[in-house]
Amino acid sequence: MGVISVRELNANVSRALSRVEAGETLRITRNGKVVAELRAVAEEYDTPERREAIARLREVASFGLKLGAPFSYEERTGRDPLQR
Repeated sequence: MGVISVRELNANVSRALSRVEAGETLRITRNGKVVAELRAVAEEYDTPERREAIARLREVASFGLKLGAPFSYEERTGRDPLQR
């Protein structure tokens, strides 16, 4: 884990990002105190459970969701607007 000051980070953003992409975590300091941590994004969101949940949501959404209220004219009145 590396330590870098805000001033150094501002002057060398590309170099700091290269270190992070290589797997290093950088602690960013201001006036000698750690104020932030810069690290690579973990791919924790791409899990089998998440993909399965998204697939279930897409399946439910393909049928449409009944929210409890009639939305169309036909549903509200029980008749076809083209028929007299």
